[in-house]
Amino acid sequence: MSETLPVKLLLEYDIPDEVQETYYRFVTGEFVPQVNRLGLELAEVWETVYGDYPRRLIVFVAQDYDSCKNALLGEKYQRLERKLLRFVKNYSKRIVPYKGQFQF
Repeated sequence: MSETLPVKLLLEYDIPDEVQETYYRFVTGEFVPQVNRLGLELAEVWETVYGDYPRRLIVFVAQDYDSCKNALLGEKYQRLERKLLRFVKNYSKRIVPYKGQFQF
């Protein structure tokens, strides 16, 4: 992966029904705004309504691989991720080369 080209951070997970409201407040009020401040811009949010896929896909864009990786390794992101994991299950994250289309 070229280290000077934009990348996407893909976060995939399921949201248990019993924590939906608390999850939503956390993600919109804390997680997304603070991740944006780390240099990862929210680009897309997808909800799966049919099929055997993670229920939620959140996509952030970073200017390059190194800045994305550094943000993920920082204490602030680590703290936010630990808190997110209290609300979700089947969590995974990947960094992929940026393409101007849907990526899963």
